Amino acid sequence: MRIVSLPESWRGRALVISAVDRAESWFSEEELAVARSFRLPKRQTQWMLSRIAEKELRRQGAAGDCVSFSHSGPYGGAAVGSQPVGLDVEAMRDFREAAAHFFLTDDENEVMERCTIPNRLLHFWCAKEALWKQHGGVIPTLKRIPLRLQSEIAGGLRFEGVDTFAGEVVAALTRPTS
Repeated sequence: MRIVSLPESWRGRALVISAVDRAESWFSEEELAVARSFRLPKRQTQWMLSRIAEKELRRQGAAGDCVSFSHSGPYGGAAVGSQPVGLDVEAMRDFREAAAHFFLTDDENEVMERCTIPNRLLHFWCAKEALWKQHGGVIPTLKRIPLRLQSEIAGGLRFEGVDTFAGEVVAALTRPTS
């Protein structure tokens, strides 16, 4: 298993992995049945990677009943907490800024355009997705998730309630609510 480097402050709360040898060995027959229920092998692998990330986090001592899963390309991730948590992981890719109007308000788009970080739209996407997951997916569209940028930080962005980070992936993790 290859563990993706994430910010130190995320340690014990989130994990992103790829390249797991013998992924099936992590699962019971019941769990494998769930994985195999996905028609596409790619989806089976992504499901397994995100659940392995959770299992590894718990093996390392993470506790809590709240879990958020994410996957993109060859990566799977999980976040664990005692309060609702949101994680989004996106493989590096071109994300045309012309698509911003689908999920950013006009004000958020203006803020995004002032950011100097590479892949800035991917950071905004991840932050919205993580917040959406933290809210249990009940908000009907990402555009309705308010996103307030606080600052650009080393390798990422800090929003109200969520931080992003870029390395080999762009990821966002919500901060605890209290």
